[in-house]
Amino acid sequence: MAARHILYLTNASLVSLVVRGGRVAERQAFPNTGAGHERFEAHAQAHRALPAHVITDLAEEDFRLDTIPHLGGRDREAVLARKLSQLFRNTPYRHAIVQGREPEGRRDDRVVYTAITNPEVLRPWVEALERHSVPLEGIHSSAVFSGRLLAELGLALPHTLLVTITPGGAVRQTYFLGGEIRFSRLTPIDLEPGGTLGGLLAGETARTWQYLDSLRYFTPADRLEVCVVAHAGDQPSIAPELRDYERIRYRMLDIGQVAARLGMKPAPASSSAEEILACLFARRGMENHFAPPEVRRFATLRRARNAILAGAGAALAAGAAFGGWNLALALEAREREQQTLERVAVFQRQSDEIMRAMPLQDVGGETMRDTVTFYARSLRAYPTISGFLQPVSEVLARYPEIRLTQVAWQAADDDKAQPAFAPTVPRESPPVRAVARAPTQVPAGAATPLAEGGDGGFPAGRHAVAVLEGTVTVSGLGFRDALARIDGLVADIGRISGYRAAIVDSPLDVTTRAAIQGRFGDREPAPSQARFSIRVSRTQEPRT
Repeated sequence: MAARHILYLTNASLVSLVVRGGRVAERQAFPNTGAGHERFEAHAQAHRALPAHVITDLAEEDFRLDTIPHLGGRDREAVLARKLSQLFRNTPYRHAIVQGREPEGRRDDRVVYTAITNPEVLRPWVEALERHSVPLEGIHSSAVFSGRLLAELGLALPHTLLVTITPGGAVRQTYFLGGEIRFSRLTPIDLEPGGTLGGLLAGETARTWQYLDSLRYFTPADRLEVCVVAHAGDQPSIAPELRDYERIRYRMLDIGQVAARLGMKPAPASSSAEEILACLFARRGMENHFAPPEVRRFATLRRARNAILAGAGAALAAGAAFGGWNLALALEAREREQQTLERVAVFQRQSDEIMRAMPLQDVGGETMRDTVTFYARSLRAYPTISGFLQPVSEVLARYPEIRLTQVAWQAADDDKAQPAFAPTVPRESPPVRAVARAPTQVPAGAATPLAEGGDGGFPAGRHAVAVLEGTVTVSGLGFRDALARIDGLVADIGRISGYRAAIVDSPLDVTTRAAIQGRFGDREPAPSQARFSIRVSRTQEPRT
């Protein structure tokens, strides 16, 4: 936990508490005198790096209760600011707390307006902090914050009066209704001859009860729970005077047990409650109550500076991490490169050894020239199946109902050559098929398979020829759509520059050369696959 500088201000003095790790690491008290103010100047200079919080426990703190219409956002802030300026015109130290809504009617918001009505009690201390640029985070009301103490101790009762003793020799009584602050008063401890602290508390509690009862806070069944925080050494002079009544019940809270409950070590040595509240504030914190923006400007600058430093640190860490990552990648790449160079050197040595072991064979200049010429004219621009089929595949992509089953391809010198292939039979044959009426004869001029072997010459590959076999989906007896798709495919391939396409086997031969057979049932035929094949050729420009 970061160190907090808590300044607990009363009418008599200011107590400086440096809280670190759940304990009071340093405590100094400065009386509200000229000498005390001078000593505090040096103290503020020595602790100017720590963020400061002023907790006020003053007699000049006033509380007003009110209700306003339930509004949201800027409208409510505007109403609260106007109300505060009307109620407390002569002080900048004012604050409004919205505590809930009325259970009936318009369900207005319940508001507590609080202010330090005499700003002069704060002026010398705040000016000293400003002179030394101390980051003042806020000015907070001890009466309002003491509700956190009740909640931490599990004493959020319907009607609770919290009684604490301040370092200025006074008694603070704060009334909470259902956990919401309603009233607070500060009474100096001025004992009469022969009087006790318990008697003073009993008398002040009775007067507070009468005042609250006059405001109709209680029903006949309600009871006020009075929680008195005191040191074990002071309890013998307090407890005997605190007698329970039908409408008032007292609870003694040992300040040592309260400190242990809050995790504070060591426990306070007296009944003064400022150390307990300071440790609880350092752990829980609370919004600013009274400090205007101009008083908090050094705290704002400190937060901005810390944010810039944090951002710069994060950027530096990210840059270092990125640089380390790049360095690791560079080292890894260098190691891989070194391994590659070593393998290349090994392969080079092996190649040299193989070349030295091979017998020397002289190659004539004419043979070398013919080889280079053959490669340049015949092999460099020789057609490939991938280059041939790539434009065709772009056309096939527009026909998802057509599925290619096999491709027969060859490069030839004769445009009428046709690659040989074995037709396949679809797994789901259509219910209608064409049967040849008589043995078919190859028409004159039709493409024929290229003879194997030939004269043994190497073809120039001016013509690339392929037979594409595939299937087309037939829905029921819808052969008309299937035939239209094949015709469209052939036409689209023919539009490619340098390509020609023709149907070899139609999905259904409707010419006079074939008879149509079919099988029919009571139901609509399921979708089937009809086989077809087309011949695609491409002629290259003569090579020079």
